Amino acid sequence: MKINMNKRILIFTDSFPYGHGEAFFEPELQHLAGCFEHITILPLEKKGGVCCRRLPSNVTISEPPFNRLKSKLSLLAAGMLNLSPLVSFIREGVASRVFFSSYRFRTWLAHLLMIRHLLSFIKKNNLPALIKNHDLLYFYWGLRWSQVLPFLPAVKMPKTVVRFHGSDLYEHTSGGYIPWRKSQLKKIDNFLTVSETGKRYLSETYNIPEEKIFLSRLGTIDYGINPVGESDRIRIVSCSNLYPVKRVDLLAVALRYCIKQVEWIHFGDGPCRGIVEKAASDLPVNVIFMLAGHVSHDDLVGFFRKNYVTIFINVSSSEGVPVSVMEALSFGIPVIATDAGGTSEIVNNTNGRLIPVDFDPKDLAAMIENFVNDKKYPGYRHNARKSWEENCMASKLLPALTDFLLSV
Repeated sequence: MKINMNKRILIFTDSFPYGHGEAFFEPELQHLAGCFEHITILPLEKKGGVCCRRLPSNVTISEPPFNRLKSKLSLLAAGMLNLSPLVSFIREGVASRVFFSSYRFRTWLAHLLMIRHLLSFIKKNNLPALIKNHDLLYFYWGLRWSQVLPFLPAVKMPKTVVRFHGSDLYEHTSGGYIPWRKSQLKKIDNFLTVSETGKRYLSETYNIPEEKIFLSRLGTIDYGINPVGESDRIRIVSCSNLYPVKRVDLLAVALRYCIKQVEWIHFGDGPCRGIVEKAASDLPVNVIFMLAGHVSHDDLVGFFRKNYVTIFINVSSSEGVPVSVMEALSFGIPVIATDAGGTSEIVNNTNGRLIPVDFDPKDLAAMIENFVNDKKYPGYRHNARKSWEENCMASKLLPALTDFLLSV
């Protein structure tokens, strides 16, 4: 592992260290702080929260441009009430035929407002000076902050590295349209992907040279092993935001067909909570469920440490490589997951089961009951932990990432 204590890196996040999001960035930051002289983090928004993370002494935070990005009125005001030029934005809208599709138009307008405010913020806060004071610009997402790259002043800049996960990479997860995508990619010097699937997508869809793409899995920390318990009830855990792409309601539908005693706990909240509650309201008496809502990462880890879990299930329609699945595997919990994005790179028939993205809920129910009856089930728990150690352990993955960033 390389260490260069004379190198400074500027990292653009969505909200970290504000609120509780991007928890999977914490181990990466701790590692990077030991290899760089100084790190500056520039979040996009506070999300109305406060800085509640423990940060290394050589990390400073720059004031975000937004308090809450998803506040439509504040976004409209921020995006329109400034002097940033409109010509290039309108040109993109015409070329992409956004005026013939209400979805495309809304997507285009939201990005237009966000980027115009960011450009105004950059100028007002003299961000070019901050940028020049660093040796590397690291954008943690392929959407939002990194979409400003095509519009920055044509001056000599540090090298840029952008990490792509899932929703920020695959256009089909954004209705087939990501504004300014091609012009954005042209401004990126190096690409990080969390999966081999993402790496192939960049290469095949956008003709990005393979030598510019570095596979960098996120990885998770070792928090221990899930205790083995004896119970007549199958305990299922799922964990995600309640967004349409996560399709948690389909898991509720599948559990209607279970005959055995089942306990299902979901951690996470979001705009689809009502849909999930409605789907779960018809569950039979042999299935009990709890929508635990948002919990801190520490509380989630504490649950896995103390409570036996039979299976972790993820039914997303699209993924990068899900961190929630990595963490379940780290505890030795077998996983059933949809074959979405790079999930197949960490879940297989030795540590769980893959199901088609367009699965039949009845088939999932049968798989759950057959899986726990399998005499090889204890082996699946052993293999879950083993596969995490081989493919997802942060302490093994992070040195390679650091070497790469220092070599850019």
